[in-house]
Amino acid sequence: MKKHKLSLFLLPLFLLTLLFDLYPQTPPLDRKIDEIVRAITPDLVALRRDIHAHPELSLEEIRTAALVADRFKALGLKVRTGIGGTGVLAVLRGGKPGPVVGFRADMDALPITEETGLPFASTQRAVRDGREVGVMHACGHDVHTTVLLGVATVLSRLKGDIAGTVLFVAQPAEEGGQGARRMLEDGLFKDIKPSAMFAFHVDDAFPAGIIKYVPGYVTANSDGFSLTVFSEGCHGANPHLCVDPIVVGAQVLIALQVMISRQIDVHKDTVITVGSFHAGSASNIVAQRADLKATVRTYGDEQRQAVREKIERTIAGVCQAAGAQYDLDYAQGIPAAYNDPELTKQAKAVASRLLGQANVIQGEAGMVAEDFSYFGREAPAALLWLGAQREGSTATLHSPHFAADEGAIPVGIRVMCAILLDALKRKP
Repeated sequence: MKKHKLSLFLLPLFLLTLLFDLYPQTPPLDRKIDEIVRAITPDLVALRRDIHAHPELSLEEIRTAALVADRFKALGLKVRTGIGGTGVLAVLRGGKPGPVVGFRADMDALPITEETGLPFASTQRAVRDGREVGVMHACGHDVHTTVLLGVATVLSRLKGDIAGTVLFVAQPAEEGGQGARRMLEDGLFKDIKPSAMFAFHVDDAFPAGIIKYVPGYVTANSDGFSLTVFSEGCHGANPHLCVDPIVVGAQVLIALQVMISRQIDVHKDTVITVGSFHAGSASNIVAQRADLKATVRTYGDEQRQAVREKIERTIAGVCQAAGAQYDLDYAQGIPAAYNDPELTKQAKAVASRLLGQANVIQGEAGMVAEDFSYFGREAPAALLWLGAQREGSTATLHSPHFAADEGAIPVGIRVMCAILLDALKRKP
């Protein structure tokens, strides 16, 4: 057991040492960054384990936010707390004038009971929707927060060499899709605004040492609707005496899938999933209502609106044909995250220089949602995927068995430091 713990602890140092040795001719500033990262990695690994063992749900990140703020203050950074609830902003002003760039990490965890078996696994419990649940960093936000603090530590030690300003944003409530918007509405950038924003998200499909990039749309719009079909109800032996809301709901479900396949350009990815369908209480009674809930995923504002209009028209048509009354509540959620192509190209070039082109790969846009998209509406932005799959593991994000490889921490710090410094050299 002791040997296993030691190997886990040394893996991040091994990856960084390998990276350092592969490029003996790296510029002096790069080598200085490597040396700092190597020195601070043990402390950061311990910090990550502490955060992992003490996860907090969205908008409840009190302990995590305080820990982050204290670390920022110890670095001598200007710090604002309580932004949008528990959000934290730290400002690093370099020794020379220049543009402003930002780096964001999310802090919240998920209502999942951890089953990783790690010695630092979470045992935290919380109450959500009136019931007790486990709490776990099953999406890698513990790694995101650690990398944020690591980058702040490295760049603070290089303050005199920095021409410009770096903003470090510790964001709450990404999982609920509220955090970024709340921070911006609460004046996150009221005093100083970045010309570019960056973020990492751990990737459960690639090992530590791999960076994945996606030019253009990287995540989808996350919208949805709740539909209730009403009926007076009647005896199941005489269904002709009332509207059958279950049949109407089923027709709506099928009609929406037909709509996708026949009314939407096949080159424009769209997903409609009815994930909840509830009706009835007995086999011989036609129910008085059927309740459906669905998620809708698209890319871009134009496609988002077009699909909404088609959904509303389809539901209205099916219900009218059946003579059914209905109530539709359509809600637009998190917008799609868009990676600025030029900014992403520059970030790719920096990562390739450090890790080698074979370890920086182009991926495809996914149908998941990420509220980093709100920052992309304030300034050009790039969300990169940081390989963090543990050797031998097939656990995915949001699984009770997922645990990120700590080797991703020094890699993420090194790459993001270089990306931010590169961005500061460019005109806003």
